[in-house]
Amino acid sequence: MENRLFVRFMLFTALGLTFWLFFPFLKSFFLALLLAMVVFPLHRIVETAILRIPRMERLSSVASAGIVTLGLSLILFIPIMIFLYYLFDRPERTISLIRTLGDRIDALPWLLPSFLAWLQEPLYTLIMFGKVHKDEIMSTLASWLGSGLGTFAAMLGEMVMIVVFFFFLTWYGRSIALFFLPIIPLSRTVKREFVTEMMTTTAVVFYTFGGVMMAQGLAFGVFITFFEGYNPFLLGFMTAISAIIPIVGTALVWIPVALNEFFKGNIVNAVIITVYSWAMMAFFIDNIVKLVILNFVNRSLNRENHKMNDFVIFFAIVGGLATFGFWGFVFGPAIVAFTLTTLRMLRKTNRRVCR
Repeated sequence: MENRLFVRFMLFTALGLTFWLFFPFLKSFFLALLLAMVVFPLHRIVETAILRIPRMERLSSVASAGIVTLGLSLILFIPIMIFLYYLFDRPERTISLIRTLGDRIDALPWLLPSFLAWLQEPLYTLIMFGKVHKDEIMSTLASWLGSGLGTFAAMLGEMVMIVVFFFFLTWYGRSIALFFLPIIPLSRTVKREFVTEMMTTTAVVFYTFGGVMMAQGLAFGVFITFFEGYNPFLLGFMTAISAIIPIVGTALVWIPVALNEFFKGNIVNAVIITVYSWAMMAFFIDNIVKLVILNFVNRSLNRENHKMNDFVIFFAIVGGLATFGFWGFVFGPAIVAFTLTTLRMLRKTNRRVCR
């Protein structure tokens, strides 16, 4: 008994010291671990293909890990580089846009249609209040901008660490699993079923979510090319990212675009953008395309239904964003998937015991 207590004490001490040592990298590590679990089926396909090449048996593991990591790096960094390039390609255009926006805000009360005439006086009062307190507002905006740039720089650093951890977890993933699985005090069958269900459920959620984001970005990016004065790559990227945000989602992108057309006097364009964005992205992609992607991923990865309820995903993302920030859209569904998988395994175990 004393030996067992001492071993447990040493185990918890070792785990505590390890977490303390690597605490700054825990978020990046667990993100990389989740991504490695999600792409495991793809990694296995790549490794199998490399094994068929003569004299590549010894290098198949590291080569497949490198290929998958390169793909992840391109997915993470290429859109950000394109976004930054088009955003800062011509600084004078951005400055001109800000000035034009200020002039439009001044004229906004007099551009309202007749049925919104009752808003003219409140809007005029609000604009005058903003001009009086312009310095305070600019100071607050500058503070927000500085905080946002700091958060963005920290996120880029996290992304670099995620790619590094992802490579090693993909390369040594099988060895790490074989080392830790025997320590878990469960039967081999239960452990195998748990790992399989956890990986499958997480992969189904993330592949579906990623497919919907890509569909949203492509749908709006291609559509906006038919209107002059907009950058389809920039707006498509922003639409895909905004699809993460619950409730408002892509409306953060298409509503300002529609308002811009309205203030220009292009009321027909504003109506077309509004109707298309709501019908295509809020209804068609969020309901029909998402279901098609989900069914395709389910058929590709497993024979069972590992679908996670939409309301569960919604609250998982909301909780994840509130708790972990930007990366909460990854952590939230993953934690919920882990919980649901654990509950499924408990149900199966209890049924076997009852029999």
